[in-house]
Amino acid sequence: MKNLFLLLIVSSISFSVIAQKKEKHTKRNQDGILIEEGFYLKNKKTDEWNFYYGNGTICLKSNYENGILNGESIRFDLQGNVIAKLNYLDGKITGHQIYFYPSGNKLSEGKMIDEKEEGAWKYYNTNGEQIGIVKYKNGIQLDEKSK
Repeated sequence: MKNLFLLLIVSSISFSVIAQKKEKHTKRNQDGILIEEGFYLKNKKTDEWNFYYGNGTICLKSNYENGILNGESIRFDLQGNVIAKLNYLDGKITGHQIYFYPSGNKLSEGKMIDEKEEGAWKYYNTNGEQIGIVKYKNGIQLDEKSK
């Protein structure tokens, strides 16, 4: 009886470990070019996922927890330049966000809460010089100042 009970416990632990194994996922277009890659855990996206344009250039790097966007997500243009660093919490854009010109200089930056602008957002020209500030409350523009 003790052996049967021990066997059941070991089997259930082994099954739990196997069931929680990450599965590598890749998807290619009709030309064989990689368009997405990442991992699934319990049939949900987990960890870093990469998405690509049809020419194979990186489009997006995102982080997932339990199938939901969480953490930093980096967007790229067709040439592979970083155009945005966005932060997500429970699938919603939340926290500090930065947008970039293709040159790499900042275009704008500010905070979002539940996908709505909050507080002072700074805006920059193509040379990276700050040119203005726009203040928001719950996604509604309150004030704007140019330099």
